[in-house]
Amino acid sequence: MTSTEKTPVKVAIIDLYNGHPNQGMRCFQDILDRYKTQHQLNLSYEVFDLRGNNQIPDLNFDVYISSGGPGSPIDSEGS
Repeated sequence: MTSTEKTPVKVAIIDLYNGHPNQGMRCFQDILDRYKTQHQLNLSYEVFDLRGNNQIPDLNFDVYISSGGPGSPIDSEGS
């Protein structure tokens, strides 16, 4: 069975870095890309900039991964 015939796996990556430079987001994507290749999965991901652009994933994803980020997410409330 090829990866296109396998059940799709949708991953939401929630970015909480609020625009700060970081390696975490790149690493999440690299890990998912390697895992997809090694296991021949039909895996896709989408990045959501929650603190910077108020992007929130819907409930149609199979996996949700959240980054850390600078400071407390509560401190940026209302900004």
